[in-house]
Amino acid sequence: MITGKKPIYPIEEWTVTEEIFDRETNYRNETTFSLSNGYIGTRGTFEEAYDFDVDTGLEGNFVNGFYESEKIRYGEANFGSPTYSQSLLNLPNLKETKLYIDGEAFHMERGTVTEYARVLHMKEGFLERRLVWTSPEGKAVRIRIQRLVSFVMEHIMAVRYEVTPLNFTGKVRFESKLQADVENHTRKTNPIVDYGPFGRKLDVERLEQDGRLLYYEGTTQTSRLTVSCGSSHRLYVQEISGMAAGGETACGEKEEKGREEETARGEKEERGREEETVCGMQAGELEAVCVLEAEAAKGERVTLDKMICYATSLDMNRETLENFVRGELEKAEVTGYETLKAQQAECLSRFWETADIAIEGKDDSALVQGLRFNQFHIFQSAGKNGRTGMGAKGLSGEGYEGHYFWDTEMYVLPMLVYTQPEKAEKLLDYRYHTLEQARERARVLGHEKGALFPWRTINGEEASTYYPLGTAQYHINADIAYALSLYLQVTANRGYLKEKGAEVLAETARIWADVGSFAACKDGRYCICCVTGPDEYNVLVDNNFYTNLMAREHLRNAAAALRWLMEEEPEAYEKLKAKIDFAESELTLWDEIVEKMYFPYEEERGIYPMDDGFLMRKTWDEEKIPAEKRAWLYENYHPLFIMRHRMSKQADAVLGLYLHSNLFSKEEIRRNYDFYKEVTLHHSSLSTCIFGIVACGIGYVEEAYEYFMQSARMDLDDYHNNFYAGIHAANMAGTWQAVVNGFGGMRCQNGVLRFAPVLPQAWERYSFKVKYQGSVLGVSVTKEKAVFSLIKCHPENGKIHFMVYGEEAELDKDSEVCFGLRAKGGQLGER
Repeated sequence: MITGKKPIYPIEEWTVTEEIFDRETNYRNETTFSLSNGYIGTRGTFEEAYDFDVDTGLEGNFVNGFYESEKIRYGEANFGSPTYSQSLLNLPNLKETKLYIDGEAFHMERGTVTEYARVLHMKEGFLERRLVWTSPEGKAVRIRIQRLVSFVMEHIMAVRYEVTPLNFTGKVRFESKLQADVENHTRKTNPIVDYGPFGRKLDVERLEQDGRLLYYEGTTQTSRLTVSCGSSHRLYVQEISGMAAGGETACGEKEEKGREEETARGEKEERGREEETVCGMQAGELEAVCVLEAEAAKGERVTLDKMICYATSLDMNRETLENFVRGELEKAEVTGYETLKAQQAECLSRFWETADIAIEGKDDSALVQGLRFNQFHIFQSAGKNGRTGMGAKGLSGEGYEGHYFWDTEMYVLPMLVYTQPEKAEKLLDYRYHTLEQARERARVLGHEKGALFPWRTINGEEASTYYPLGTAQYHINADIAYALSLYLQVTANRGYLKEKGAEVLAETARIWADVGSFAACKDGRYCICCVTGPDEYNVLVDNNFYTNLMAREHLRNAAAALRWLMEEEPEAYEKLKAKIDFAESELTLWDEIVEKMYFPYEEERGIYPMDDGFLMRKTWDEEKIPAEKRAWLYENYHPLFIMRHRMSKQADAVLGLYLHSNLFSKEEIRRNYDFYKEVTLHHSSLSTCIFGIVACGIGYVEEAYEYFMQSARMDLDDYHNNFYAGIHAANMAGTWQAVVNGFGGMRCQNGVLRFAPVLPQAWERYSFKVKYQGSVLGVSVTKEKAVFSLIKCHPENGKIHFMVYGEEAELDKDSEVCFGLRAKGGQLGER
């Protein structure tokens, strides 16, 4: 494990600050300072649009779900292999804004930069860059640039660019561009993928200016999706009272007298003395430019407000895109930048009210900063319209081609279920809306009934080209069912079960009843052969423990859901039964599979091997592998070499023991954890957080703390040296689980919420909140006790019931209950 890595950024509780601009670290920092709202994503690139090469920067603007396809060429294709790729497409850039001071171009590598800071405001939801720049000819200006991607107006990005002359009077000129000459960094961000998009993949259909508005429409060459985008501009000048010698402001730049200068169609709204404003426009084949200029004296601030809008044919008919974009830009201008900014803070305030985690003790500020950075990116990245999911990299970069994986359901969604259940529901909606594609995929795989969700996708179709690591991971069905079942337990939303959930559970469960068999050689037990579990170093195995366990519980939950529907909502049941041609005899088969599911077991050590052949494989000797190759085995060794060794890339069986801990005794979990700790390499960012959670539950609290330290700042300090390609969303959400489900010992199983808190030696206290069935429960843990308080009560339920260390607890509104802290935690298992 990586230990003791020095923080990249200053330790601050609510912000992340870049203090020095350096080309060598720019690519990584672009991910750090990326912004999104679940629909638009934009990397933290500079408005000046520097000429970074493929290794030092990537201009990136994305719309969730907007992709381009390429026909995939296989050396040897298998039946059922995807024929077309899906890649999140880099879209035209409207952020680019060149600044000229009396003809001198602002450039941070020319002239002199002082007082520089680029700051991600995680509490308020915007990015800020501020500096003083002195041009080569000695003219000094204070520059402040703010950027946000609106949480309220999902199609809108807004930029405020402020320039204040400090030692001269002269012209401030902005050249705002719509740059359509963009392409993906496929070779850099997805180096093992041998297909596009290479080069520009959008055919320009319209690129024009209309007054102070720039507008674009383009259609992808293969997927035939259309994107529409535009920007509007507003320039005004303000006098800042109290300017002291040297250009500093004596009153915090709050007292302003200004005149507003409209630049559209020659209009000019004057406030104060008259000032000439020039507005020029240029439009070419791949670039359109809006030029805005104002005369400014020392102590006057020139401000450009730029509103940017993106929309696509995935949202509406192509014919309506232009009117929509123009209308949204107009609404954004009327709303104004300050109101948009205030809305950001309001939305985040509601999120942090529940989601924030407090820690007191060693490394508390660094850990809190890391946790908040992780949670902020999860909050802003998740799709919220029900038609899109959340990529493994969010909307922060091109890594994994923007695909949605199981990361969403197993890592991200549990965090959102307890903090933002409405957003969790929208992510589940995405799976429901792609259920038909999952049915079609099941037919390709030979299943006459049911639905099999794709391993990696954007549009709902399978995009994994290497089936041993992709399609063979049938556990994706059970992962989605687990997330759905967790959502239903935590929210008690029976309406969702009735309208959507039961259909998803039933159709996905059918696959388990078809993929396996009752094997005579295993005493008639139900076996599932030739699948890949979460661990991608052991592929196409028989009876993967995680897969069989998740499949069994999936079948159990699906049968219970349908029986509930049958009894409580008979009309809905009959409707579903007819829709999917369901026979009640299927329930009988499911019950038998649940009863007879086979699990590999090794009597001598009392462990569950990862699969039938795991203990037969050659012992892994990492000392024979050069250090520089250890973290990238598939890039350095033939797959067969890897698959023949007894080692694991990441949490696999251990993940199953965490998710269904109530089905195992604490001693069983400990024996298996001890075994897998020795064979797991943690070559995936999804791994250490899970091991830490399980370690907490078996009393290995200090070991859990070490794992937690690997997870909390993994991205913020770039532990894997690949943050440039985008965030590691699963680990980010996993660190929330590490505190709440790990140290807090929280589980929701069989409809019962339970806790078994522990406290690492380094901490004096930690606290968190969770939403549960319409209530908000607060948990505070110190060295002496764990205090549970009902902060907000569901208006109808009136009370909340849960268990702590196996003891029942009940709370009314504004009440609390205390439990003496148990150093080793509580009994995880019920068996």
